[in-house]
Amino acid sequence: MSCGWASVSLGAFLEITPQRILVIKLSSLGDIVHALPAVAALRQRFPHARLTWLVKEAWAPILEDNPDIDEVLAVNLSLRNWPKIIRTLRSGQFDLVVDFQGLFRSGLLGAITGGTTRVGFARAREGATWFYTDYVPLPEDKPCAWRLLEIHAVDRNLAITEFLGAKSSVPVFHLPHLTADRLAVDAMLQAAAVKDHEQLIALAPWTRSAIKSWPPERFVDLATELTQWPNVRVVLVGGPSEISSAKEFNLLASRGLINLVGRLPLRQLPLLLKRMQLFIGNDSAPLHLAVGVGTSVIAIFGPTHPQATGPYPLEHHTVLRTDLPCSPCGSRRCRNPNYLECLQSISVEDLLREVEIKLRGLSGRKDDISFSKHHSRMGS
Repeated sequence: MSCGWASVSLGAFLEITPQRILVIKLSSLGDIVHALPAVAALRQRFPHARLTWLVKEAWAPILEDNPDIDEVLAVNLSLRNWPKIIRTLRSGQFDLVVDFQGLFRSGLLGAITGGTTRVGFARAREGATWFYTDYVPLPEDKPCAWRLLEIHAVDRNLAITEFLGAKSSVPVFHLPHLTADRLAVDAMLQAAAVKDHEQLIALAPWTRSAIKSWPPERFVDLATELTQWPNVRVVLVGGPSEISSAKEFNLLASRGLINLVGRLPLRQLPLLLKRMQLFIGNDSAPLHLAVGVGTSVIAIFGPTHPQATGPYPLEHHTVLRTDLPCSPCGSRRCRNPNYLECLQSISVEDLLREVEIKLRGLSGRKDDISFSKHHSRMGS
């Protein structure tokens, strides 16, 4: 259900020397994380340019303290705010606009700036290419839906920076790491009586889309088993909207489960995840934040494509998925008569086996790789 790609290398690049750059990546949180290496590459390519990132207010905290960005332009895109947004963009005097979002609205916002060079994907959706002066093709073996392209979102974004002359290098994820936030995270874990010898496993059961979610009751069962393991502490993470759902885990508090759902500001979440030995979750923003801070990940995938939005790079992590003719489908609605078979067929026992392998391997090296009957080798 997926399609291949030939190469991300583009050869020739655009010869420009911009003074003021606007990056557009409004949402969502996981997609913003995937754009961080490309923005780091832009900064390396244009070290003296002023770089501004246009982002939705909700996600602006994840860009705080980022050395690649001179200004974070946090916006509320409700209709009444558009006159102010238009004035701000026009006064920015941007000579290069880079649209990593690739949708009609982001393309329009880029055009409003009046920037002389506006770059985006040739495969941008909703007619966004109408607003570009230059666009970047992603070579494909055959026509394919955007969500099923076998090129990771990180590499997709880096293709634009390569077009702008940036050198390919090891992708860098600059995430918030303020000292005050680190001390706050340390205090939370100390209050939970975490010991130095204990291995911390972050559990993130929720996603914005139910179709990408492993059954919630299985996360409860998984946590129930893990809290019985010696020298293991389970740390439950999620946002304010998940506080009510997190009550299903309350009975495990007596076994040492640490419930931090809704208790951290967004910019502290990467620091918490950096303290973890292992992260377990669906295709979600916390998963990509964990990857960004170097924490080993076990990712549970169903309809989405691991090669497009899985932990990056795939070979450093574990992806559990079911090999089915219909998966990955990239769809927002399951059409399989056996509803969400791709996720339902992954058992708690599958996860426990992978966790055991991971924890054993992490004592020797951080990039342990493991595979079970439910998931196949992807990457090198």
